[in-house]
Amino acid sequence: MRMIVRTKKDKRIYRTALFICLTALILTGCEGSLRDRREGLSEQEPAQASEEEALRKEDSGGQAPAEEALTEPEIPEAMEVPAASENPEASTPPEEEEVRSPLPEYDALLQVNPYVSGWLRIDDTVIDYPVVYTPLSQNYFLHRAIDGSDAYAGSLFIAVAWHEGTDQTMIYGHNMKDGSAFGSLQKYADEAYGRSHSVIRFDTLYEESEYALYGAFYSQIDEEDLETEEDRAEADRNIEEGALAGQEGALSPEELTLFDIDLSRDFGDEDIYRQEKDEDNGRFRYYYYTDLSDEEDFYYFAQSVKERSLYDTGIEAEWGDQFITLSTCSYQVRNGRFVVVGIKRK
Repeated sequence: MRMIVRTKKDKRIYRTALFICLTALILTGCEGSLRDRREGLSEQEPAQASEEEALRKEDSGGQAPAEEALTEPEIPEAMEVPAASENPEASTPPEEEEVRSPLPEYDALLQVNPYVSGWLRIDDTVIDYPVVYTPLSQNYFLHRAIDGSDAYAGSLFIAVAWHEGTDQTMIYGHNMKDGSAFGSLQKYADEAYGRSHSVIRFDTLYEESEYALYGAFYSQIDEEDLETEEDRAEADRNIEEGALAGQEGALSPEELTLFDIDLSRDFGDEDIYRQEKDEDNGRFRYYYYTDLSDEEDFYYFAQSVKERSLYDTGIEAEWGDQFITLSTCSYQVRNGRFVVVGIKRK
């Protein structure tokens, strides 16, 4: 098969093909001078073009074919090299993962407690507190102040299996008689109060966000779901022993700080309450709905809050919305709870 050489690029490809053929001839013992063949290349090209033209005329019945557009000749698959524009990834360096820094207002607080994960604030209320997240032991700050010291009122804390950007942020706090912590949360039982305090602000370390009041309702925790004092004491001992094991006797239990213990845990995409949700049977144990990544779970949670809410806020939930759920003790029944739910403003 002869090639029609019309451009400089065609000539380069032709010479490459010729070189491959000549190499094959040499390997099979054919005689000939590579230098002579190269010198005769310029004389062969016009002759080859004329012969090819004659052959094409024969194939078309003696008539000259219409002139073809000047296109790239076919390149064997093994020699094909895509142009840079056809393969942008070849010249584009991989994007580096963005490293975010906490908002500057958290700098001092993180020097006191490395588990601070945000700040909850509701205007014209006493609710204006840092919030911690300790997934290894959810209730670690139930009776601890933000600096780790003993305090019956404790600190506000986020339920397990949470991460920034998740579809549910569930925050617990004590219903203190002096009104501190979540001592004023139950005021949301009054519709007028709820409407005048309908904006809930929760900022993470990296983002400031507002939530619109979606509903407020009374609930109850099953006895079997409660953590006992013995459970918490055992969890604390395990955490303490783990921290001391890494210190090799350098510290005593009394000298341990929040920076010496590890309360982190990565749940990944695990829905740790999947079985409990499946066995819910309409009772709506809201505290199991920390993960709403399943669309059916999402709408079940949204509908259940709406049905139990003491009044209609006029807000509707759509798939993809993000909830904030505030929970505290109440005393209308044994193990009662009062719950306020908001939807993140877009």
